Amino acid sequence: MMNKYLGREDAPIGADTWKVLDETMSGAAKGVLAGRRLLHIEGPYGLGLKAMPLQDCEIDSGFVASPALPIMLIQSSFSLGKRDLAAYEQNGVFLDTGEVARAAMECARLEDALVFKGVQGVGGLLTVEGAKRVQLSRWAKVGAATDDVIKAVTALDEAGFHGPYSLALAPARYNLLFHLYAGGAISELEHIKTIVSEGVVKAPILDTGGLLLTSGGQFASIVLGQDMTVGFVGPSLDKLDFSVSETLALRMAVPSAFCILGE
Repeated sequence: MMNKYLGREDAPIGADTWKVLDETMSGAAKGVLAGRRLLHIEGPYGLGLKAMPLQDCEIDSGFVASPALPIMLIQSSFSLGKRDLAAYEQNGVFLDTGEVARAAMECARLEDALVFKGVQGVGGLLTVEGAKRVQLSRWAKVGAATDDVIKAVTALDEAGFHGPYSLALAPARYNLLFHLYAGGAISELEHIKTIVSEGVVKAPILDTGGLLLTSGGQFASIVLGQDMTVGFVGPSLDKLDFSVSETLALRMAVPSAFCILGE
């Protein structure tokens, strides 16, 4: 059932138009999101989830409590012209959904910023204490990236995490994997995928380096309250105002199951 707090039933647009907005949002966000391709997803539990209780622990003699993980609200707004919407619904004229895509991409960027870097004292995959670390070489020659990934896999193996693994890389690093080995039979990306069997993902939120992850929700997961959704805000002069919003948190259970690839 659609969240009543999104105001969608109050919007003066039809179901077909909502379908266009929803599909535009989904397609644009998928081109940015990396965390969801790497981590287990819990939920969605609904907009009312404001905190996720963690494991009970003793806080004083005879007192046990459950610390809570805050669920963050992420949102971005956009507007569409009333005449443009009317032209689409009444006459089938093309509807420019560029603003919808922009808002969805901004929400997706903020989501991955939360997942990878954290926010306001809440750690992300790259900032939480306890992760392993491997320093990357320059990757000037084909095979250097594979050697670095093997070093990271070995570091996790030695820590007791034997895979399977997934890998997130900054775009500049990911793009270097398209180089072919001598003879042109296979790219380095294809080679690394035989080592990292759960996938190699380009992560636009990363400026440098990357992260090797031991796959499994027991190590880390994304907790969803409300999944990313388009909502109606209200009329504004000659436009209608909308939002793209979601609520989520990163639940990091075993930081030592991950290896940061630094530069």
